[in-house]
Amino acid sequence: MHELGIVQSILEIIEEQLKIHEGERVVRVQLEFGAMTAVMPEAIEFAFQALTREGPVAGATLDIIILPIKGVCLDCGHQVELDSYTPFCPACVDGMLNIFQGKDEMRIVSIEIE
Repeated sequence: MHELGIVQSILEIIEEQLKIHEGERVVRVQLEFGAMTAVMPEAIEFAFQALTREGPVAGATLDIIILPIKGVCLDCGHQVELDSYTPFCPACVDGMLNIFQGKDEMRIVSIEIE
């Protein structure tokens, strides 16, 4: 479960931000992951809850957004949103897709602190 390591890294960043902004506790954390990262939101949620039972992040709300896979065909220019990855354009069939969203994003969008 690589989600545990991801959450540990996220919590390190959160703790740094608490110190920088002289916060006492975290109220809400919003995360974004690309669909192709294969991150399981349920596993992120489980790891987050397990690792934040005590301390300044305990009780914080976790919002997870999975960014859909979006691409543009390098041949015909067709833009598409995919349920699962394919390298070929569904419009012209032969064209290669350039994936511009939902690929490898892993980011903290916001941290609400008090």
